[in-house]
Amino acid sequence: MPEFHAAIIDLDGTMVDTLGDFVVVLQHTLADMGCHAIEQARVDRDFVAHVVGKGTDDLLRRSLAHAWGLPDDAPEAVAAVPEAWAHYKQHYERHNGQHADVFPGVPEGLQRLRALGVPLACLTNKPTAFAEQLLAAKGLRGHFAHVFGGDAFERKKPDPLPLLKTCEALGVAPSHTLMVGDSSNDAQAARAAGCEVLLVTYGYNHGHDITEVPALAHVARLDTVDWSRWLRP
Repeated sequence: MPEFHAAIIDLDGTMVDTLGDFVVVLQHTLADMGCHAIEQARVDRDFVAHVVGKGTDDLLRRSLAHAWGLPDDAPEAVAAVPEAWAHYKQHYERHNGQHADVFPGVPEGLQRLRALGVPLACLTNKPTAFAEQLLAAKGLRGHFAHVFGGDAFERKKPDPLPLLKTCEALGVAPSHTLMVGDSSNDAQAARAAGCEVLLVTYGYNHGHDITEVPALAHVARLDTVDWSRWLRP
């Protein structure tokens, strides 16, 4: 059995179901950008579940293109991202966590992890301030020694840099750090950084079956995991 001395845990789709937040905030943002109700309605839970996870700029670009009926990389959508971000930020600060729910078993799973005495970090592509705000609102912030968002480093997941930097902050080598996530994005970043990955089966993963992504384990709830099998102080 591999042995790990720290864990890095993703946020959206792994600890908290934030699709409701994203839909509300994106639809407000699209309204500010002049989109009609029909265009706003195109950005629904199913759409967001397929595209979320690669950072705010990517989410805004793809949402604008989808609302306007354009390809994902349409120049009009790319050019509109800075303006959309200004609106998005204001709406997200107001709605963050209001339409989101902690997944069943997450608080208990985190408590069991902490009881083992291993350091934990939250690593997400959500902006750091939003991640801190959400974790605090849901009573989860106290579990983590560090919280790093998509703006904390020069690159985002699936690039390995954020995991390497987070391992450095935890003081544990990547080969002894377990990544817990919900998508191929997390798995790709972990493998590239030299970390092992455990994947939850209830997340988003861009609309694909997460069990097809190789992992140490695929789990339905964090409170059903026997963390002591792998984690040691």
